[in-house]
Amino acid sequence: MSFTSEAPAAAPLRSLSFLVAPRGQLSGDGQLRELIEERRQRKGADVELWYLDTELVEELHLTQALQHSPAKEQGQARPQDPIEAIVAADAAVITWLQLRFGGCSGTLALTTGWLQKRAGALPPRAPATDTATKGAGAEKS
Repeated sequence: MSFTSEAPAAAPLRSLSFLVAPRGQLSGDGQLRELIEERRQRKGADVELWYLDTELVEELHLTQALQHSPAKEQGQARPQDPIEAIVAADAAVITWLQLRFGGCSGTLALTTGWLQKRAGALPPRAPATDTATKGAGAEKS
């Protein structure tokens, strides 16, 4: 599925790959955040890999990609569920992430400048686990 966004005439549009999934499927365990951090440490801030939170996904109308996916037919995703996405210049990265996390992929035309300004933040951190409770329960057994 392909999408085009509006961009200033001076900025060239690029064809980029994206992966969408229900919120938490990509970022819930913290591994996506770790991947982006590691790539930025190795290659600098210009790594062409961006996380889109629910608001940006809605702004770019990417929820449509998930509405027509096989997962919807299996009852795994509903249109009203919050959606998150990852965008990359390299389609192979999106393919690998889709194999790892699931979701629905596609392409969109967008400027990388827009992404760097609006989607430069890291995915949310994984929720902390309560190890104190688990440890206390194990001692009583």
